[in-house]
Amino acid sequence: MLTSLPRVAPVLARHALGYADLATEEMDGIGTRLRRRLLATAVCGVAASFTVLMCCCLVIAMTWDTPYRAIVIAGLALAFLAMAIVAGEVARRERQRSARLFPRLRSEWNRDREALRQVLAAQEEQA
Repeated sequence: MLTSLPRVAPVLARHALGYADLATEEMDGIGTRLRRRLLATAVCGVAASFTVLMCCCLVIAMTWDTPYRAIVIAGLALAFLAMAIVAGEVARRERQRSARLFPRLRSEWNRDREALRQVLAAQEEQA
C-alpha cells in the first residue's frame, strides 16, 4: 500500500480539491435560505398562535353564561395537549429523517471511497 502512495497521491489531492469546491458550492446561499426560512416560520408561528388564542377566547366568551363553560375550557386544554403530543412526535420523526448537510459531497465521497477500496484490493491481489 505504501508503494502505491506516490501514484495515488495526485488523485487524492485532485479529489480533495473537488470536495472543497463541492462543499463551497453547497454552502452558497445556505445562510440566506435559512434566515428566510426562520423568519417565515417565526411569523407563521406568531400569527397562528394569535389566531388560536383569539378563537379560544371567542369560544369561551360564547359559553361563559352557560353550564358548559368548564367543559369548554377543559376541552380546549385537552385539544391543545393532544396537538402538542402529535406535533412533538412529528418533530421527533422529522429530525430523524431530515437531510444532512452536504448530500452531494457525501455521495461523492462514498463513491470515491468505494473506488479506492476496489483499486487497493486489485493491487493486493496482484502482489
